[in-house]
Amino acid sequence: MGKRQIRIHRTKLPDHTFELLQSPAVQVVLRNRIVLAGVLKELNGESLQLQDFRANHHTFPLEQVEEIIYDVEAAY
Repeated sequence: MGKRQIRIHRTKLPDHTFELLQSPAVQVVLRNRIVLAGVLKELNGESLQLQDFRANHHTFPLEQVEEIIYDVEAAY
């Protein structure tokens, strides 16, 4: 099975809140091009909270986020 990356720009994050919170892993790309990987724990209109794979929590205002990337399995 292959995987496909889904990229969601910061302006469209509120429309995809449910699917992002259900994803087992996401990558958060900040506007300064730093990328953090982990599980999205909270996403609201002002900020998001990410738990990385070392169990550290990171909170970012949405103004600092460029996009969020997550993978889905392709049918082929």
